[in-house]
Amino acid sequence: MEYFPYEPRPGQEELMEFVASAVESGERACVHAPTGFGKTPAVLAAVLPTVLERGLRILWAVRTGNETDRPVEELKVIADRTGEPLFGLSFRGKRDMCLLALDRGVRGYRAVHNLCRLSRRRCPYFRGLSEVGEVEPDSPLLFSEVLELAESLGVCPYYLQISLLERAVLVSLSYNYVLGPMGEVIRAKIPFSRSVLVVDEAHNLPDAMSNLMSDYVTLGTARRAVSELSWVSGDEEPAASLMRAMEEAASRVGEDAPFDPRDLLGRAGLGEEDLERMLALGEEVQRRRLEEGREPRSSLHRLAEFFLTALSMVGESGVAFVISRERNSFRFELFDMRAPVALSKIWPRFRSVVFMSGTLRPLDSFRLSVGLSDCLGREFSSSFDLSRVATLILRRLTTRGESLSPEMVEAYSDAIRSFLSSVRGNAAIFTASYRIQSLLLPAITSSASELGRRVFVEREDVSGDEARRMLRDFKESAGRGAVLVGPMGGRFAEGADFPGRELVAVFLAGVPFDRPNFKTTARIEYYSSLFGPDRGKYLAYTVPALRRASQALGRVIRSHGDWGAFVLADYRYAWRPYFELLPDFIRATARLIYLSDLADALSSWFSRIRAAP
Repeated sequence: MEYFPYEPRPGQEELMEFVASAVESGERACVHAPTGFGKTPAVLAAVLPTVLERGLRILWAVRTGNETDRPVEELKVIADRTGEPLFGLSFRGKRDMCLLALDRGVRGYRAVHNLCRLSRRRCPYFRGLSEVGEVEPDSPLLFSEVLELAESLGVCPYYLQISLLERAVLVSLSYNYVLGPMGEVIRAKIPFSRSVLVVDEAHNLPDAMSNLMSDYVTLGTARRAVSELSWVSGDEEPAASLMRAMEEAASRVGEDAPFDPRDLLGRAGLGEEDLERMLALGEEVQRRRLEEGREPRSSLHRLAEFFLTALSMVGESGVAFVISRERNSFRFELFDMRAPVALSKIWPRFRSVVFMSGTLRPLDSFRLSVGLSDCLGREFSSSFDLSRVATLILRRLTTRGESLSPEMVEAYSDAIRSFLSSVRGNAAIFTASYRIQSLLLPAITSSASELGRRVFVEREDVSGDEARRMLRDFKESAGRGAVLVGPMGGRFAEGADFPGRELVAVFLAGVPFDRPNFKTTARIEYYSSLFGPDRGKYLAYTVPALRRASQALGRVIRSHGDWGAFVLADYRYAWRPYFELLPDFIRATARLIYLSDLADALSSWFSRIRAAP
């Protein structure tokens, strides 16, 4: 492949040929390839010939804005190697790209959006765009480079990147610009029908689509709305009556329970006209806060908007309304489970689509979960040296059931002590849930303290900035053997990358199934209505859990030079339906052992791997 800038690894040429053929034919391709395979440069090199020959574009969709730079970095390498003028950019949202918001310290997504909407005509950065003329960068631009360029010109970075879209052969962006209404910004400059869509980490699509279509407010939202309404109109009603109805409904909830928005509004004596008035007054709150130099946000607006949307969706199949506990408050959620149906309407908009991830297996299940009627699928195996991998599944340990018995907590504590005392280097303990984490944390911290290991814990309320600092400090502790703790599916177990010796061992405490509450039951019932009872539960319950576990296992081995040990502390991982969903390097090296043999097995393996050339 002329655009592949590296010496191909095993399997990469086959992957490039497969993707190139699918894109040239305008097909949809599903690529399962493991962590460390080098999917990004291989897929980019495979797509570019058809795109350049036919005047198409590449839209590269990633889960979060923080991941948008990766394909642009590879495009830079390709452009340098070939000498061709291949322009591309990382596209980010207003929250990251509004200089006026940065000047004023406004950070929330909705607050930044409102600031732009209300202040655009007076914004010096937006006005500056008409004064600088056409901007023509001579190389691909990362997010930080777009920001620096805009700051040097004194113009709005967000609208500068929009003006650059028509010149770009590659635009890397978050899922929201493909899955939701924000995509209209892109489509106005780049016709989707003339684009190849590449979806990175595509296993996240069902949850991403569901989250985008769902919405929620809390009791805190309602209480703030009461204060705002009093401030802007001198009268707490009708927000106060709605708040009281919400508090009364929440008082009857255990973990979670369904609710009917019509019933809540009826008990509050409110109709759509009342909500529309609250919405308008919420906009007045936004304007007044802006005039006072504060963030232009409004809980009154959020509350009214939520219930108006909820009323419009009552009775829709695949939509549930749920009250659930949220720390010291309650959450009122519009839970939209219709991701397969909604996603099925998106893929035909593009000339071709490439889905890729290290956890797409089984491909047929993935196809159904994202609404694909057909696709060309290919699985690529790991090419790691399996002698550099150790996988141990522990007998008799499990987090199965509603709660852990004291005896099982003690067994897990013993396993954790054996694990930490035997691992030579940075280690991670990923738990089935925050609940399991809280039960095991005393044993983790006690064992780590005895061994002189520093512990980094992902809490439920950890901020993005704090999590990034923790990850940086953990990685810098590679030579001292730190311990990273978090739930499977959390920030550390999915979104983080630990190359080299930054992480050499992972302990999975349990299987990360969703709790059997109302939301879980509702999702299973809806998927069963679409795909049948057996397959519905498999797609809605089993596959997502094992994908979370597989993502956590994939944090260790990121390249061919890495090695790692894996302890799967739940005997259910050996059950065939679950075992078959684990990564191939885990399945090829797994053996069942008793807890009493764990320390010796790990110690001997670490001694052998460190002595290997």
